Amino acid sequence: MSEIRRWRFGAFALWDAEPRLEREGQPVRLGSRALGLLAALVGRAGEVISKDELLAAVWPDTVVEEASVRVHMSILRKALGPPGAQDGCLEWIANIPLRGYRFLGRVHCEFVPSAVAAHVAHASLGDASCGLPARFSSLVGREMEVERLLEMLAENRLVTVAGPGGVGKTSVAICVAGRYRALQQAQVCFVDLAPLTSQDHVLTTMARAIGVQGGVTDIEETIVQRLEGRAMLLLVDNCEHVIERLSPLLGRLLAALPRLQVLATSREVLRVGGEHVFRLAPLAVQQSEPGSLTYALRSPAVQLLVERALAAGAGAFDDASSGPLTSICKQVDGIPLAIELVAARLGAQPASDLAFRLDDHMRLHSTARRAALPRHRTLAATLDWSIGLLGDAELLLFRRLSVFRAYFGIEAALSVAASALDPDVAADALLNLARKSLVVYDTEQVAGSPYRLLDTTRSYAHALLERAGEQDGVSKSHALFMLDLMGVATKDLALLDADAWTQRYRGYLDDVRAALDARIGHRDDMTIAGALTVASAPLWFRLSEVSEYRDRVRAALEHLDALKVPDRLTAGRLEIALYNALWHTGGTVPEMTLACERALACALEFKVKTLEFQARWGLCALNITRGAYTPALQHAAILSEFASHSTSAVTRNLSHRMLALASHFCGAFVEARAHAEAAADVDDATRRNHVNAFQPDARTTAMAILARTLWIQGESELAMATAVRCMEEAEALGHALSLCVALFWICPMAIWASEQKAARAWVDTMLQQTRSKGFTYWHDWALCYDDAIKLGEVDDVGAHTDAVTAKVLAMDEPRREMMVTFCDLWVDDDLIARAMRGEGQWSAAEVCRAAGRRKELRGDDAEAETLYRRAHALARSQGAVAWELRAANALKGLRAGASQL
Repeated sequence: MSEIRRWRFGAFALWDAEPRLEREGQPVRLGSRALGLLAALVGRAGEVISKDELLAAVWPDTVVEEASVRVHMSILRKALGPPGAQDGCLEWIANIPLRGYRFLGRVHCEFVPSAVAAHVAHASLGDASCGLPARFSSLVGREMEVERLLEMLAENRLVTVAGPGGVGKTSVAICVAGRYRALQQAQVCFVDLAPLTSQDHVLTTMARAIGVQGGVTDIEETIVQRLEGRAMLLLVDNCEHVIERLSPLLGRLLAALPRLQVLATSREVLRVGGEHVFRLAPLAVQQSEPGSLTYALRSPAVQLLVERALAAGAGAFDDASSGPLTSICKQVDGIPLAIELVAARLGAQPASDLAFRLDDHMRLHSTARRAALPRHRTLAATLDWSIGLLGDAELLLFRRLSVFRAYFGIEAALSVAASALDPDVAADALLNLARKSLVVYDTEQVAGSPYRLLDTTRSYAHALLERAGEQDGVSKSHALFMLDLMGVATKDLALLDADAWTQRYRGYLDDVRAALDARIGHRDDMTIAGALTVASAPLWFRLSEVSEYRDRVRAALEHLDALKVPDRLTAGRLEIALYNALWHTGGTVPEMTLACERALACALEFKVKTLEFQARWGLCALNITRGAYTPALQHAAILSEFASHSTSAVTRNLSHRMLALASHFCGAFVEARAHAEAAADVDDATRRNHVNAFQPDARTTAMAILARTLWIQGESELAMATAVRCMEEAEALGHALSLCVALFWICPMAIWASEQKAARAWVDTMLQQTRSKGFTYWHDWALCYDDAIKLGEVDDVGAHTDAVTAKVLAMDEPRREMMVTFCDLWVDDDLIARAMRGEGQWSAAEVCRAAGRRKELRGDDAEAETLYRRAHALARSQGAVAWELRAANALKGLRAGASQL
């Protein structure tokens, strides 16, 4: 077996093949360039490595500035943090003046089998949900079933563990998957479908579990691309209520991915081609009367009952207990969930007494419900019996907890009982429900949410809630709690990094869905539904469920509009949410503009400055996209006035960015540069603030605007260095929209500067990112840049120029303004008229120069000179040195040609 090198230093491990860094087994997110530099340093720890050597190692085919090394060293130092006392150095990486860099930490090199390395790599690629959930107790009496399922997986690609509710399908499947992972060294990914309320969410739930990042147009194809070539076992749990969508999806994935295997749990078979079904039976019970405890414990059902009873505080059992214990297991038909419920009672009740009372209850229940299947009757009877032993407070809380779709904490539990129970009483009731196995307590859960209801018990509790007529009031309490929670989550955006925030709040999405579904049709509660829709936006965006979020915003707006007295302020906030969602899902400029205009009207009507700020921000950006630069600058100026009275760093930074953006396109390059520099000076907390959560990264955007502005001002070297640094930081962020916006700004620079390699690399990256993420607007720009760069790549430049000319005529004004800076022949009469009216100022000098070139080619030298002079004067007045030089060279060429006549 081949081996792969791994370096260890401090708490870190750096893998040589496909470099990746881990801290205590957890992946550290770094861009490929930063990882390449780290590998070069660690591989020669203790040696001084020159900047030239590092550049050659990490950028072998690209000409870049030395500043790139400095930027990545800064990123590396930040990611590594300070060394520990035991690491033998005061800093990991030292800068040796005039010589280079040295890695100072103690490094241990080792070699591991490539299969192990591949397993670790695959595990690190998925997100946290890919791991198997912890099992809180041993799996009793299922050894034969586990071995048989492992054999089936060795021979078949789709195995379904089928059986009734409560029979232990999930516990067995988790055990099998864990054994499979250890035996096959394959990645295992767990997909829990139990919290889903709609079939529509199957694909996105699976994608999120596998680790597919959001914003992609074809989620299914992206899943295939991510899993292609990997050996993976997909454990899909609780399938029965979403089979209609799930079955064809699994069929397509299995057909496209030869190394994929699926282990599913379901109350009914999936009916997918190649499916092999294992029907999980209840635990066996000895039918003969046991003569001793030892004999009784030969029954797996009795083993489980005794183990769980002892865990619940029962005393030691003896031979006299063997008969009652066996009787109890027979009465509940060996169903594990029923055994768990009964076992909780043995901590406070003798086995003989419990067996008698349970037998009496079961006989009565069986007589009353003859229509149901035997095992369904048994589990229902056990639940009825368990519920019948609850106190009033416990019963009330139990049925109200059914509104939660996933994990919840004690505060959440208290919130849905607050109208009926004292907090102390409710807290005690929750603990009692956990002791009686009606609520699962999961110590592995983070963020104070350790409780959950099993799918079977939640369905039962929900039926009790409906029977009690409490569903409407409790669902409203649930929605209000989720609204408060989303407010806390929004504040945490500025305190936690993206991964930590997502890990903490990802599990609440299904509860947000459930709360919105429950309240959206209630006229009296539309304000709550609207507010929750707005407040939950960061969760939808971070989990890449933006398309669904957009549709929910639209639905909320429709319901609000239908009210006799619509809540216009809530509607205004929803319009801004819609604008943000449309940006990420390919919405049209008119649609987004209308949303912002409606939001602005609401803001002005109710004098809500924050909403006005958001609306003007949106209108500023949208006016830029449609070439209305002067109105954009007017909105930006109002934003600036608002920001001048604000103490918020986020508000001031955003104002600088919008002024930089609008000033650049208005040809005010000095002002654009000043505002871009101010906006680029931003701290991490401001970048993570919820106001910026739906937009490109604040610093990346500012640096990109600054780079292009610098180039137009004639500072080409500084501009390219800034562009390279911007690109590297954008890649390190791992945020697709930020990367695309950066490329929008810096790709033209590389083309103007004839930096062919950098231009092609950047344009290709933009094409790939915009295509895969479905960013239609940005993809159109990438296609423009691709046509421009081909001027230096194609053999027949004339034919290419003519072909693109036809495309240019169909473009909007901003793209036509850009295209003329690449090729004089791509100018048109409307663009010239626009420049003469004083519009499109950022490239108006270039339009005049191109118009002059057209006159020159037609032999009208006098008019050509006039236009060249106009271009030169305009560029000089703007400080656009690059455009000024182009106009000067055009004049020089014209005069040189005239002198030769």
